[in-house]
Amino acid sequence: MIWVPNQLVGAPAGTDVTIECNTEAYPKAISYWVYEGIMLLPTKKYITKVQDNSYRTYMKLTVRNLTARDFGSYRCISKNSLGETEGSIRLYGMYLILFLLFNL
Repeated sequence: MIWVPNQLVGAPAGTDVTIECNTEAYPKAISYWVYEGIMLLPTKKYITKVQDNSYRTYMKLTVRNLTARDFGSYRCISKNSLGETEGSIRLYGMYLILFLLFNL
């Protein structure tokens, strides 16, 4: 079983965002993140955290310094000998509007 606390997440470009996914599986599953069909490995860009607690797994993915290429659908996948399940999180861009007032 897999559940995603927030299936739609918005963040402005240039910021960091963290998405989460939780699974329950027995026997213990292998869990990982996928973006555009590619498994995400830990790098400076992608920070992954996995916390196992008996049959539960808590997954977090932080995407650093967002750009337009980072917006899209991320999948958390969990596999064991009995099967596979996945959740999906849509990451979209938000705009920061700054108003500057100048007194001349």
